[in-house]
Amino acid sequence: MATAKKKDTAISYPCLLISQNNHRFYLTSIPVADIFKYCFVSTRDDDNLQGFQRQLSKPRADDIAKYLDQGVGSIPTNIVLSAQEDAKLKYNARNKAISFERLDKSFLVLDGQHRLWGYQICLERFKKDHRVPLSIYENLSRTEETRLFIDINTKQVGVPAALLLDIKQLAQIEGERDTTLRELFDGVKKTPNLNFSGLLSPSKSVVGKVSRVTFNRAVGQALDSSVLQGLDKKKKLTLLINYIKAFENVLDDQKLLTRSAFLEAIFDVFEQAVRQSLLSYKNAKTESIQKVISPIAKYSYGDSTLRSVGQVKKAVRSALAGSISIAPNML
Repeated sequence: MATAKKKDTAISYPCLLISQNNHRFYLTSIPVADIFKYCFVSTRDDDNLQGFQRQLSKPRADDIAKYLDQGVGSIPTNIVLSAQEDAKLKYNARNKAISFERLDKSFLVLDGQHRLWGYQICLERFKKDHRVPLSIYENLSRTEETRLFIDINTKQVGVPAALLLDIKQLAQIEGERDTTLRELFDGVKKTPNLNFSGLLSPSKSVVGKVSRVTFNRAVGQALDSSVLQGLDKKKKLTLLINYIKAFENVLDDQKLLTRSAFLEAIFDVFEQAVRQSLLSYKNAKTESIQKVISPIAKYSYGDSTLRSVGQVKKAVRSALAGSISIAPNML
């Protein structure tokens, strides 16, 4: 790629010089209009030998841009850059400021590529030139850049997704769907005669238990089903409890309900099973649903071929289909 023409290099930005072990980096903030075009991302697709970062996701960057445009949110987390030789990064100790050459590929993005792209989309689409918080390393070799990338992405521990779901209500950013799933989770958790209630973990992932993330992914499939549409909160919860209780009654190994693939699979056929119960027994009580889904419990889910959610779903669908027959009086 041809390099851009040099621009005015007189502009500098206040910074804080940090030294840690053998590394020096600068904490600063620069308007996205004056940093984005000089940054680049090294991906395995673009540079199979030297690239080490994952491919960019435009939908993710779009979401960040929309968030920045709302006028209420902020992103305090620094984007990490490595100044390349062409950047000719200069530190003025007297003024405590940095300046650099404005050339293509002056800075390699080590962390925060989607945030940086989100800032740029916000500038292009919403005309907001936000200042970007940055940590800029200097004099790193390619090996050091790669090691730092690995360290950043393996040493940092993110907040558990289950906890984020658990506190969305407190932050008042919970959508209608999130609210419904939270209320169903909490309602199931408080049901005393349901063994499954003791297998739920509200705020973190625990081996052998079902987190909000897993619950939402599985039960979320059933939210749009016609059998739940029009029901009030109490009746939705009752139907969900009846369905789970039916599986508790027919499964020899109730630990299957804590397997995400199995839980997703049984809610994949939720509407079909409930409809069959209504058609055959005129109700959706536990005992009736139990009769419909009993063939599912006879299937061996310990089979080594059932390694993915899709494979388990296919097995559950096949088992349920085998239980549905057309009675003479239905023709």
